[in-house]
Amino acid sequence: MTTEKGNILIVDDEQDILITMKEILEDEGYIVDTTDDPEKALDLARQNDYDLIISDLKMPKLSGEELLCKIRKENDTTSFIIVTAYGTIDTAVSCMKQGAFHYITKPINFNDPLVWKIIEEAVKKAKVLKENKQLKKQLETIRQSKSNINYIITQNKYMKELIEYIKKVAVFDFTVLIYGESGVGKELFAKAIHEASNRKDKPFLAINCAAIAPEVMESEFFGTKKGIYTGATEDRKGILEQANGGTVFLDEVSEMPLNIQSKFLRFLQEKEIRRIGDVNPIKVDVRIIAATNKDLKQLVKEGKFREDLYFRLEGIKIEIPPLRERKEDIPLLANYFIQKFNEKYGKNIKGLTQEATIALVNYKWEGNVRQLENVINQACIMADNIIDVQHLPPYISQQENKFPFEYSKAKEIHTQKFAQSYFRVLLSITGGNISQAAKLANIERQSLQKLLKKFSIDPSEFRK
Repeated sequence: MTTEKGNILIVDDEQDILITMKEILEDEGYIVDTTDDPEKALDLARQNDYDLIISDLKMPKLSGEELLCKIRKENDTTSFIIVTAYGTIDTAVSCMKQGAFHYITKPINFNDPLVWKIIEEAVKKAKVLKENKQLKKQLETIRQSKSNINYIITQNKYMKELIEYIKKVAVFDFTVLIYGESGVGKELFAKAIHEASNRKDKPFLAINCAAIAPEVMESEFFGTKKGIYTGATEDRKGILEQANGGTVFLDEVSEMPLNIQSKFLRFLQEKEIRRIGDVNPIKVDVRIIAATNKDLKQLVKEGKFREDLYFRLEGIKIEIPPLRERKEDIPLLANYFIQKFNEKYGKNIKGLTQEATIALVNYKWEGNVRQLENVINQACIMADNIIDVQHLPPYISQQENKFPFEYSKAKEIHTQKFAQSYFRVLLSITGGNISQAAKLANIERQSLQKLLKKFSIDPSEFRK
C-alpha cells in the first residue's frame, strides 16, 4: 500500500463524516481507508502501514484517546490527529502529550489552510520517522558486519580523519556538539560516537527538538507522574530516564525553547530529573550529543539560546562537511544506496552509467546525503538494469556540466582559484605593498607583478 502523498485511516462513528472526508482527501491525492469501528481500526493499523490516523475523540467502544494509547504501544511512526469539539480541547491537548501529532476542531473546515498544514505536516513527520527507522535497521546490519564505526561510508580524507578523531574521544564522557547542514548524517555520527564509547551496550535514543510541540517537550524529556492529567494512568518515563546509562541525541537543539533550555541545563549540572507532577528527583546518567545546522553563537547573541547551555553542550565540537565539499564520496554513496534499494525492491540494478555519475557529481546537493539517497531511491524504481541520466530528476539531469573532468582544464581552474586566494591574502597582510609581498612569497618583485596581472589582481585595492 504505497503512494507518494500518503496513506490515511479515518475513524469516526458517523458514516456521513467518513464519506465526506474520504472524498475530500482522495481528491487531494491521498489513499484513504475508513471505519466506524475503533476496534477494527486497530486491526487495520496492524495490517497497513498508514502515515496518518485521523480519529474522532468521542466514540462508542473506544474513545479516540484510548485508540491512540493502544496504537502507540504497537506503532511509534504513524501520526495521529484527534478530531474534537470545542468543549473537549483540553482532552485533545492531553492526547498530544500521549503522542498525538495535533488536533482539529469539528466541524472540520477544509477551506482553512491550517487544517491542510496540520495534515500535511503529520504525514510528513510519519514519512520521516519511517525513513529514519528503516535507515537505522540498515545501519545496524552494517554495524554487525563491520567493526567499530567504519560503516560511515567515505573516502574523503577529512572525513576519515574525523572518524579517527571520534574513535579517540568517544571513550571520554564529554558532551558533544555536532555541526552540519541538514542531511549530512549528524545522527549517524552521534550513533557512531555512542557505539565507540563505554555506553555502547546501553540505549541510544534520538529526539528531534524541532518536531515536538513546545507544550509537550518538557514531558518528552522528563516524563510525567501518574494522575498529573486526564488519562495519565501510570508514571511515564521521559527520554532521559529511558536512556539511563546510555546516550541521548538531541537533533536541531537550536529549536529548544528557552524555558526548556533552563530545565535541561539544570539536568546537565545536577544529573537528575523530576517528572512533571513529581517532587522527588531521579538520578540519571546520560551522555548528551547535540546537533544543529544553525550558528549557536549567533543565537546566543540574539538571546535565543542560553550561553551557559551552549558552553555545557560544546564539550567536544565536531563539524561534518556538506556533500558538495566531498564530491569523491558521491559515486561511493550512490552505489551503496543502489545495493540497499536492490534488496528493498528485489531488483538487480548494476550501477550508474558514466553520464549519470557525472550528473550526480555536478549537482550541488543542498539536501546532502539524505537527498542523494532519495534521488537514488527514485532512480532505482525507474530503472531496470542500470541507472542512466534519464532516470534522474530533471533538476539534476538537465543541469549544466560544471565540474571539469579533463585534467588540464581542472588544473587550470584550481590553479587560478588558489593563486587568486593566495595573492589576495598576501596583499592584505602587506597593505598592497608589492615589495613586502614578494619578500614574504620568496619571489622576485617583477615576477609577482606579472602574476598579479595574469590573475587580474589590483594591489591598490589593499592600500589604505
